[in-house]
Amino acid sequence: MLRTMGTMPDGTPRDPRLEGWSEQLYQSLVEHVPALVYIDSNDQRPDSLYLSPQVEELLGHPAATYLADPTMWYRQVHPDDVEKIARTWREAREQERSFECEYRMVRTDGAVVWLRDGAVPVRDDDGQVVFWQGVLHDITAAKRHERELREAHERYRALVENLPAVVYIVAPDDDRRTLYVSPQVERALGYTRREWLDQPDIWMELLHPDDREPALAALDDHNQTGEPWSREYRLIASDGRAVWFRDVAALVRDAAGRPRYWQGLQLDITELKAVEAELRQARDELERRVESRTAELREANELMSLEIGERRRAEAELADAERRYRALAEQIPAVTYTWAVGGDLSQAYASPRLEELLGYTPAEWTGSDEFWISRVHPDDRQAVLAATLRSGATGEPLSMEYRYLHRDGHIVWVQDEAVILSRTPDGRPWLFQGFMLDITARKDAEAKATESELRYRDLAEQLPGIIYVLEMRPDAPGFLVTYVGPQIREILGLEPEAWRTDQDWLASVHPDDRDRITAMAVEQAVSGEPWLAEYRLLHADGSLVWVRDRGRVLERDAFGHPRLLQGLAEDITDEMVAADSAREAQDRYRALVEQVPAMVYIEAPSDEPGNSPFLYLSPQTEAIVGYTIEELMADPSHFGRVLHPEDRDRILAANARADETGEPFDEEYRIIAKDGRTVWLHSRAALVRDAAGRPRFWQGVALDVTERRHAQESLRALEQQYEDLAGRAFPTLGLDAD
Repeated sequence: MLRTMGTMPDGTPRDPRLEGWSEQLYQSLVEHVPALVYIDSNDQRPDSLYLSPQVEELLGHPAATYLADPTMWYRQVHPDDVEKIARTWREAREQERSFECEYRMVRTDGAVVWLRDGAVPVRDDDGQVVFWQGVLHDITAAKRHERELREAHERYRALVENLPAVVYIVAPDDDRRTLYVSPQVERALGYTRREWLDQPDIWMELLHPDDREPALAALDDHNQTGEPWSREYRLIASDGRAVWFRDVAALVRDAAGRPRYWQGLQLDITELKAVEAELRQARDELERRVESRTAELREANELMSLEIGERRRAEAELADAERRYRALAEQIPAVTYTWAVGGDLSQAYASPRLEELLGYTPAEWTGSDEFWISRVHPDDRQAVLAATLRSGATGEPLSMEYRYLHRDGHIVWVQDEAVILSRTPDGRPWLFQGFMLDITARKDAEAKATESELRYRDLAEQLPGIIYVLEMRPDAPGFLVTYVGPQIREILGLEPEAWRTDQDWLASVHPDDRDRITAMAVEQAVSGEPWLAEYRLLHADGSLVWVRDRGRVLERDAFGHPRLLQGLAEDITDEMVAADSAREAQDRYRALVEQVPAMVYIEAPSDEPGNSPFLYLSPQTEAIVGYTIEELMADPSHFGRVLHPEDRDRILAANARADETGEPFDEEYRIIAKDGRTVWLHSRAALVRDAAGRPRFWQGVALDVTERRHAQESLRALEQQYEDLAGRAFPTLGLDAD
């Protein structure tokens, strides 16, 4: 394997100073790179023919142990990954293509480590595969960082997209161009997020004609002054309905004070407006009748009683319809369906999202009990049919991932989950209900990640990075580069000869990183400690390449000073770009929550009304109620104590009812702020459940509606004056006040 030749393995001339120690060089390269290098046999269950010494640091046993006991390696593979490794190896061996897999192993101390494993077949002169050469990287830290970024991203996104209101970001221009809108816009107005974002002036187009001019004039004024936006107006929904919104927003500026965007929240107040309109109508009717004919006051009162009764009946019907349609309009991004064992088409159902997912209407999909299986990918059809028959016979849940053929021919990956809904009178499984999630994007990402793995030509030259050897100058500062791997051509567009001295290498380092890396190189040259650094290199075409550079001392001189050093510079550009994107997404969703002009909260379910602990409160809370977030979160009973005495029993009962039924909480009430002020809040919250349907937490938003309530109280005072006037008119007419 390791030969002494007049040229390097890539055909370039060998440095004369390497004469006589080529074999030692390649052995050192293999046994000192920050990765595990191995050779496996070409068997169905391969045996290790060679393992580099790094295996002991990685997994806890020396290489000799694994070579002596071939089963030791398999016993350390994590149980959940055994099948994946076996399947991937079998496919690679049968097709004689490279083996690439990420999996977990359990160290001797019990710790779980993530590995990226890649190997290529090595052939003899006749083209037959004789063994496999591979390399293992420890990617535990990268996996942990990836999981943390993903969890933070999902946490903030869920916080925004589960609010019972429309959250948005719009540009500070005359068109109020939408930059972001939450999924709630579809439930409120019937337009999808994509439709909303694709039409820049959609908000202006949907303004009710009676509200357009005042709203646009106010928009111009707020764009000029930057004052917080707060208006009530109507938008026309996709089905022609006029929907009232209470719209509040704040202008977000950059560090220099320049406007970036308006961050706001739209709350559907259509029902509230209907009630207010009915109150005004009742007041006008009372005023007209009192002024026109006092003698008919009794009849007017009877008519008003009938109107109030009719209004209450209409409100009850509206509330009942709202509950029914809320259950039907669950905003899950999936196709829901039912199917009966035995092919009873009368029980077959598929939600309208099916057409978005696969291009077929629900009527086409449920018209035949064989149509759906005909659209399953041929390679998956047998497994899917077997799983469906097994669930139909045993009643056990169905859970699997497979492929469908879209109407236009492209492949759609789905995650299919179904559970039994009912059984026949004799106990046999009958009706199942389930849902299908589109996981095509995730599957494509996994495939691209697999395809992006580097192909290895041999043990020393095919590592996914630039491998190099440095020789310290005994009589001058700096070092000589005695070896550079051919990967430099692919990663930086340079020839290995481009790096001959420390100055050549530093010329490739980005100017902003050069001082830091120079200081590190000087320190390592003195201390001889292993190094690990991330920095940017300049590609030959001028683009930037991020590398993770790690290495160690290969050889010291008679005085113990480092003489030869060896390292590996891996290309991590994609990883850094992905990390930056994930951080930007996390910051964006955090800004959506923390800059909206309302209190956003997460509250844990509780069996004791008024004693539910807050899991999260947005920073706007203190400005509205006067208490700090720490004060409110430290005392779970704080909510019950700050409620206004006249509202406490009603709100605690509504809170208990919502905890018991899981229905959304939607109430207006008063609290006593820390400085003694009475603050009216309009609070809405929805219960978020886990995948099993168990309650996790309440997520909600509370708006300060004190000014509007004061206006309503003035209206009620006027109505009381009319009632007093009517009461004084009764004795004059000789009528009974009742």
